[in-house]
Amino acid sequence: MKLRILVVQNSAILENKSQTFKNVDRLLSEYKNEKPNLIVFPEVWSSGWCCRNFQNDAEEVSDSETIDYLKNIAKEFNSPVIGGSFIQKVSGGFKNSCPIISKKGVLVDMYDKIHLFSHKGSEENKYITPGNDLLLLDLGYTKIGVTICYDIRFPEIYRQYSKLGAEIFVNVAAWSSKKPEHWNIMHRARAIENQCFIIVADQSGKISENEYNLGHSMVIDGWGDVIDELGSEEGCIITDIDLDKIRNLRKNFPLISDRKDDNVYYFKCREIKLYE
Repeated sequence: MKLRILVVQNSAILENKSQTFKNVDRLLSEYKNEKPNLIVFPEVWSSGWCCRNFQNDAEEVSDSETIDYLKNIAKEFNSPVIGGSFIQKVSGGFKNSCPIISKKGVLVDMYDKIHLFSHKGSEENKYITPGNDLLLLDLGYTKIGVTICYDIRFPEIYRQYSKLGAEIFVNVAAWSSKKPEHWNIMHRARAIENQCFIIVADQSGKISENEYNLGHSMVIDGWGDVIDELGSEEGCIITDIDLDKIRNLRKNFPLISDRKDDNVYYFKCREIKLYE
């Protein structure tokens, strides 16, 4: 069974959501006849990655330009949308939230980013409250685990999704161009160790004066092969993934059944001294 994926890679214009929406309209315009089964956007794609602007960029769910735009895209393409993320204003603070929109244009749920990137000059934890729950999407014929950017460095999330039946992971990101090797290696590793497809949507373009988003959105199969990838510029991926490929891989190379997950944190560990 095949699933047609449309991945958006855009360069957000800081403090100008309306112009960003117009640019994304332009990117999507040539794909209106492709009939995707799923559309995926990057992290904070409508506002850009600028922690000091997060509070000003924040939107309430009941009055969100970003969610309204995604609802229209879902209805126009007749496709569910994994809406990257936006800064959500909640009681007592802010969340970095990924909205999930049905093909009828209904907001059905949100994933709140669990791991906040607060290093190398970034201060996400200064402005954002972390989430606590995973979000598994059931499409009826497959399941998808949702994550945001820095989550990729914490493989236990993906292992949990895999145990719950996920065949696909989605990671939406605004990833710095200074860490390209980590980007590639970790996404391929998550795919290989869980025998899952992974769909990665990243922003492109400028973050600050001396920093840029990496781009390089990609789709990776369960063997760790990159089956489609963009460069550093704006663009879209449209590709089909064959779910039977994952199912046959798991059948012929039963990695998952060899796991000892239930006991992994309870193995006895012997410690010996080599310095005496």
